Amino acid sequence: MNARVASVATRRPHGMLLFAAAAVAALALLWAVTVPAQARAATVSLKGVQTTLTTDPVTTGVLFGASIIPFPVSPTTLSPTAHAARYTFPITRGLVNAKTLVGSISHSGGLLLASYTTPTTMPSSWKSLALTKFTIRITSSPHLTAVVNGGARATIATLDLSGAKITHFVRHHHTYVRVADVVVNLNATAVTAINSTFGTTLPAPVELGTATVLARVVG
Repeated sequence: MNARVASVATRRPHGMLLFAAAAVAALALLWAVTVPAQARAATVSLKGVQTTLTTDPVTTGVLFGASIIPFPVSPTTLSPTAHAARYTFPITRGLVNAKTLVGSISHSGGLLLASYTTPTTMPSSWKSLALTKFTIRITSSPHLTAVVNGGARATIATLDLSGAKITHFVRHHHTYVRVADVVVNLNATAVTAINSTFGTTLPAPVELGTATVLARVVG
């Protein structure tokens, strides 16, 4: 199993400059089309819809092999895929600078990693690790934060935007921005929390999966 776990570790180069150039162009066009010149501001406000995470099949297999099940925390939803799982996290709000893209996108729900043990010499018990209220933070080093076990907020993952695809569209008089193919890698903080909670030996970083952000522009 150690060889399999080792194969999970990935390090993908950041392509922030390429992403920023494409994103700035998309947001500038969106802003010019949807907002009158006199009303344009330095920021874009977002509200709804959701971020979808499709988990990496190898990482999913390693977690399942260790009897760790990532349950969705309401209102997060879960649907199966061919070899992994797809989670949908509702977006509550967001604020992004139209020129620099610096900003954040907040979500409700989250993940509850849980494992049920039946040792021969001790009573059966549950072990769990809750990661909730995800916030995407777009900086020179994009990352993901979460509330850990209902306590403090911590940075739990890096976001690789080098292959991200940005589109925008209008539907029912509402404007949307879609950012696809964002790779989510759990960092040392998250992996250490998993290992200490469940007694595993995952390396860091670990690819959690690929995310797509779909957000509605409200002004």
